[in-house]
Amino acid sequence: MLEKDKTTKKWRARIFFKGRQITMQTFEFKKDAAKWEADQKLALASNEWHDARAGDITLAAVIREFNEARTGTVSDKTLDTDEANLRLHIPEKMRRMPIRAVQTAELKSLYTALLRKRAHSTVKRIRDSTMSLFNYAVDMAYIPHNPVKDVPVPRGDGRSDKTVRPFTKDEYEDMLAAQRERSPRYADYVEFLRETGLRWGELVALRVGDVVHEPFDAIIVRRSQSDGYAEKQTKSGRVRRVPLLGNAAEIAARYAQGRKRTERLFTSPTGAQLNGGNFKRALDWAATAHGHREYDLRHYAATSWLRDNVDIKTVSAWLGHATTQLTLDTYSHYMGSDADGAAIERVRRARATAGA
Repeated sequence: MLEKDKTTKKWRARIFFKGRQITMQTFEFKKDAAKWEADQKLALASNEWHDARAGDITLAAVIREFNEARTGTVSDKTLDTDEANLRLHIPEKMRRMPIRAVQTAELKSLYTALLRKRAHSTVKRIRDSTMSLFNYAVDMAYIPHNPVKDVPVPRGDGRSDKTVRPFTKDEYEDMLAAQRERSPRYADYVEFLRETGLRWGELVALRVGDVVHEPFDAIIVRRSQSDGYAEKQTKSGRVRRVPLLGNAAEIAARYAQGRKRTERLFTSPTGAQLNGGNFKRALDWAATAHGHREYDLRHYAATSWLRDNVDIKTVSAWLGHATTQLTLDTYSHYMGSDADGAAIERVRRARATAGA
């Protein structure tokens, strides 16, 4: 945008980006102002523009601005996660740097250092937060390019936290018996999680009306609610139907009896919304769960289905995974092929014959 100052008689060129003025220069002659304006617009169009003055803003200042700008535009959980990741894991030395000075070398050093103390999946989540931060900096024209895109998280040794560790049959039965002595109500919820493979937040958000009986006993999983946050869509964003196997149908019927369709299916003993911390304290989870997490009930459900020869596509749908490939990547080593079964049977017959 070109305009002539009536007082100084000079030409002012102003550049706007997404409705916000990002830079301005004054010139003696209109042709110089027009050329400068054209150069800036070309740089913007080719993603090569940056304001050297804006680049002097520190990383800490951009983090503060980033957190404030997203309040009310993303979920509270996302906001809290990104704020905590950036506050706890970005070192003070890096925070004092101008944002334009934070390049791939600094980021690679950061992720490598974090991997020495943190699990691989945790470092990936921290990288996701820094990715969002630097995307914001690009949008605000503080920098011309997001350097995080050029720095994947090294493999590291922390990938072991991805290991699936479902309960064994004996571990689960021992735990459930011990937990029934402490809280029969919450032990029912443990059994329901094991039979359905639900995530904790999905269990919390279930309503009485989500229990259906046609064409078979099932629950319709529509939403999720993490402790301390508002209700939202499920992780995959899809509604799914999960069959009520084992004692799950009886458990659902018992807690739905005489209640309105819109009421929560599972609540605390006082009728309040479930809270994960209170749930585990009531069950004395640390003492009864053989070192397992509550999430391992989901793994136990999935691996049990696979061992019962439920096909991978159906298991993926029941779990609510975004893709079947995710289910394969997570549980493939728990799947036995028909060829495996036939080979094992041949070995057994051969050994039985040899021993005869």
